[in-house]
Amino acid sequence: MKNLGIIIGRIAPAAKTREIALGVAVLAAAVACWAALESALGPAQPLAAWMPSGAQLYIESPNFAGLLHDWNTSQEKDLWQKSDNYEVFSRSRLFGRLGDAQGEFAGAAGQQPDMAFLNQVAGKESALALYDIGKLEFLYITHMPNAQALKTGLMQARNDFETRKVGDAVFYVRTTGGGDGNTAQGGSDQDKQGRTVAFAASGDYLLLATREDLLAGALTLMQKQNAQALDKDGWFAEITQSSQKPGDLRMVLDLSRLVPSPYFRSYWVQQNITDMGQYRAAISDLYRTHNEFHEERVLLPKSPESASAEQGNLEQLKALVPEDAGVYRAETAPSVEHVVETIDARLLSRKISGYIDRAAAPPEVAASAQPGAEDDFETRIDAPQATVQPLGAELAGLRSLLEADQPDTMLVVEKSVSQPDGVFVGYRSAIVLALQKPWSAGDVEAAIDEALGRHLTAGALGIGWKQMGDKQNSFVLDGVSPLAFAIDGQFCIISDDVQMLTAMMQEAAATNATTLADGDDSLVMLGGFNHEAERENFARATRLMDGATGNANADAADGQGQTPQFFSRDLASLSNAFARLRSEEVSAWWKNGALHQTVRYEWKTGSM
Repeated sequence: MKNLGIIIGRIAPAAKTREIALGVAVLAAAVACWAALESALGPAQPLAAWMPSGAQLYIESPNFAGLLHDWNTSQEKDLWQKSDNYEVFSRSRLFGRLGDAQGEFAGAAGQQPDMAFLNQVAGKESALALYDIGKLEFLYITHMPNAQALKTGLMQARNDFETRKVGDAVFYVRTTGGGDGNTAQGGSDQDKQGRTVAFAASGDYLLLATREDLLAGALTLMQKQNAQALDKDGWFAEITQSSQKPGDLRMVLDLSRLVPSPYFRSYWVQQNITDMGQYRAAISDLYRTHNEFHEERVLLPKSPESASAEQGNLEQLKALVPEDAGVYRAETAPSVEHVVETIDARLLSRKISGYIDRAAAPPEVAASAQPGAEDDFETRIDAPQATVQPLGAELAGLRSLLEADQPDTMLVVEKSVSQPDGVFVGYRSAIVLALQKPWSAGDVEAAIDEALGRHLTAGALGIGWKQMGDKQNSFVLDGVSPLAFAIDGQFCIISDDVQMLTAMMQEAAATNATTLADGDDSLVMLGGFNHEAERENFARATRLMDGATGNANADAADGQGQTPQFFSRDLASLSNAFARLRSEEVSAWWKNGALHQTVRYEWKTGSM
């Protein structure tokens, strides 16, 4: 037994030594293999370095085939393609132009650029550069094994195309219609309905372009010959350096060239052309997880003065947002006129929006008769004319109050409420104004009294205030209007929903326990939208509105080729297609002379 212990004592260290030696050998072999592989493949190359200079828009993905697969197999795609929103889009001018371009491409390529074609040419690391958004001139590069690239329909039909050569690289090209396939200098190929298709397989990359010179330029750059690449363009280098690492999808825009384009101004869906005109470049990266998408955006302003926007602590205002809020927006340094218009539109007068039905002819405007003329039967000539106050004069007191102490920040909160009858939908709003000093309840009350007088009463009936229970500096109107307001230190809260105001007061009391300097003071905007909470009420309310305007069958298929109602069918169907989207939040701040934005899309758990 003693001898056995001695033997084990001698064997154990030897065994341990052999394990260490084996581990070192395996590690060394792995390092050697990796070094050999890295030497064979070369360093990772950003695809923008192979794109010729001059692109207006650039999109890239580290796994385009994976993104395409996720979209094609998603519930959202299936629902959207069956929706009224897609039907409206399919009738749009943009859809028609894209269809024309698709047909021209098919004529030159000899095959339809449909989803089957896209699946064929979708590799892993991929990038698309648009050089003219009007003519849809692009260059596409994707990382794909050469054997797989040779099996694509384009490469299989390469003998039907003309052969070109750049250095050691061969590519194939065909041009239909007029032109020679090169419009870099403003040629008129597209005006002659010509379309060029050029493609090549170089190493483990597949290239496709609608201009011969773009493909030749890419092959030149891939062979490390002297040429100007997109990543060396000043605007591109500056905007990419100001962003984080690329996401699952990246988009880079040269706004200084895109915004003036009539195509951008016509088809940019947000239509905030004036706002976008303040910036010269932008980048957006999309990152995905199983239950959240989030975008990181950076915009470079044209003027350095734009980056000097006043900042404030919006996080404390966000803490006041009730859990059941449908939408909210907090902003810094709002102008007095903006605050007055917001309070008036949401709480005081609730003015009808300036919507214009472009399908209806404008009504005839009758010429107004001159007082005392023979065709004027309405104006009394035996009594003095009543003095008519100019529109908006009732807001003078509110405007003066805000001019004396301009708010540092403003929060607007809104939500929809289903009425007890289950038919109608109401909307509730609250506005929070924050100062660096306490508000005066008397001054706020007087300003609201003056503003409400014209809308509610000819005297003072219905605009008397009573205290809300035992809450000091909290008041509600004693008439039919549900308006109430509360003062809590630096916060003034005005709302047409007492329950919402009470909940926000409780949060304000906790927030006032700290100072405005105790939070993130770099933000200039915060916003959020609760899609899950608002979706059904939006659909119900807009169905009622469309029914009231004469469309009693807003939910039924028209079958007459008529355009679906915009709110109750077009937008509602888009909302239904993305029903698994729970909420969206956005924040914005300035950093190093650039505007940064983060947008988060939360999906229902396990849905993505």
